[in-house]
Amino acid sequence: METTLSELKPFKLPQKPDNYDILFGLPIPPIDRLRTFSADQFEDMICEWVDGYLKKEYTSVYRSGSAGDKGRDIVAFVNNDSPNHVWDNYQCKHYDHPLYPSDVWLELGKLCYYTFIKEYTIPRKYYLISSCGLGTSLSELIEYPTRLNAGLISAWEDKCKRKITNVSEVSLTNELLEYIQKFDFSIINHCPPQKLIEQYSSTPFYKYRFGGGLNKPRPQSEAPGPSIKPEEVRYVSQLFEAYSDHLGKKIAGVEELKSYSSLHRHFNRQREDYYKAESLRRFARDELPYDEPFEKLQDEIYRGVIDTAEDTHADGFVCVKETIKEARKLEITSNVLISYIDGSDRSGICHQLANNDILNWVRK
Repeated sequence: METTLSELKPFKLPQKPDNYDILFGLPIPPIDRLRTFSADQFEDMICEWVDGYLKKEYTSVYRSGSAGDKGRDIVAFVNNDSPNHVWDNYQCKHYDHPLYPSDVWLELGKLCYYTFIKEYTIPRKYYLISSCGLGTSLSELIEYPTRLNAGLISAWEDKCKRKITNVSEVSLTNELLEYIQKFDFSIINHCPPQKLIEQYSSTPFYKYRFGGGLNKPRPQSEAPGPSIKPEEVRYVSQLFEAYSDHLGKKIAGVEELKSYSSLHRHFNRQREDYYKAESLRRFARDELPYDEPFEKLQDEIYRGVIDTAEDTHADGFVCVKETIKEARKLEITSNVLISYIDGSDRSGICHQLANNDILNWVRK
């Protein structure tokens, strides 16, 4: 059959990539990236989700981290009332397919057996967390949990008897059979992968697992109040020493400094910058799981200004100004916080360093 031109569609160029695409390829959607995790990485992520997103619900979260976990991957305690703990269990399944009933009979068998022998108490909730979600048949069983009792009993010989422990077989005795028949499987819950990712994205761990960088706006920094807070005392004292060195007379406090309007304005700007840097520290702490990026930023600024700070200057005030001037000129290109940093942050970090006596304005 002959093809006419009207049947052909013009070729469209692919969407123009941005620089990130050129360097690293097109971004992988989070739902697809989730399925590339190893089983251990997936379990790490679930622990971070429970401890991060759900942390208000629990007093403590533990990961079993061993083959002999007795059906408890992640244990989250609602209270500390030992031995009557109220707790939730998170069972992680990183498979290449949605979960089938055959994938969970052994886990439910462990739940029944170990609570039957009182190895641990029955959890308040038992969550099946799967990278590919649940299959239809398992979803229906969870929706009508009484069907799980009969299903587990039917599967016991094949799926549970020789696999619950490595020491001995666990036969379905009359007592255990009666226990399973009465077991309340309505405690079984599930969190779909897309909902899991959505909730996990609010934790500071998300960027490390899924990338995408920091994309939240930085909150407005707090304005310094009229009184000096205890945590400001050292860098403020250092500034007073610098002003005293510059004037050739001791400046004991803010009221005395007000007599020198330009120095007083300088002092107020330094406090504003310090508060700005502290807001950056808090932002980094809230958005990232570790303090390392901010600590690296402090170290990079320290190494960039220390030679200037230790040069010979006319007085301590000149030392402050020259050091901060150098900090504002530094090229910082590799820190994850770079898009959030401005000159005031750099200046404020100098005062954070002075607050810890890492930088000193007046030589003793």
